[in-house]
Amino acid sequence: MQLDLEGIRAVVFDVDGTLFDKSRLPLHLVLADPLYMFVLNNERKARKTLSGVYFGDERTYYETLYGKVAILSHLSAKRVKWWYDHRYMPAMIKVLKKHYKLRPWVSELLPALKEKGIKVAVYSDYGCIEERLATLGFQKEWADVVADAPKMGGLKPCKESLLAVCRQLGVDPSETLMVGDKDETDGESARRCGMRFHLI
Repeated sequence: MQLDLEGIRAVVFDVDGTLFDKSRLPLHLVLADPLYMFVLNNERKARKTLSGVYFGDERTYYETLYGKVAILSHLSAKRVKWWYDHRYMPAMIKVLKKHYKLRPWVSELLPALKEKGIKVAVYSDYGCIEERLATLGFQKEWADVVADAPKMGGLKPCKESLLAVCRQLGVDPSETLMVGDKDETDGESARRCGMRFHLI
């Protein structure tokens, strides 16, 4: 993959759909845990309503998410949290391990960027980022920063979360390139922060 790196000091990579092809991921997740497929569907609906909203911190984000899923699913927020921690995330790891792998260019491009003195971050809208990346075969040394949007306080295209990633990298947004597979989230995040964007 070729990137225009003129004037760029850091590159932020989206994870799902960018570092790996996430085709059929929802189907695999349903098949991995069919008993809770209605909760999974409602989680996806709830996440869409939270897209781009800044909550300030991880706890407030998840409390809001669990509350919305609970209403849609006719369950308690406590039960939804249990499902998320003990069914959904374990199923995600299982599915990734069985069906997915990093795109071939990842293991070459990210180390090459770092060799050129360009900082690298990976940034996902989903939690358990370190475990998910490890399952896909991602090496820790390939990135200077590994971040998930919920911990930053809001999902893409939330401006504040991506700016927090830039602060961790120690670079100005104007010197940062965002690489992602969705213009409406990854691209819009970049534009709100004054970053350049490369669409996969």
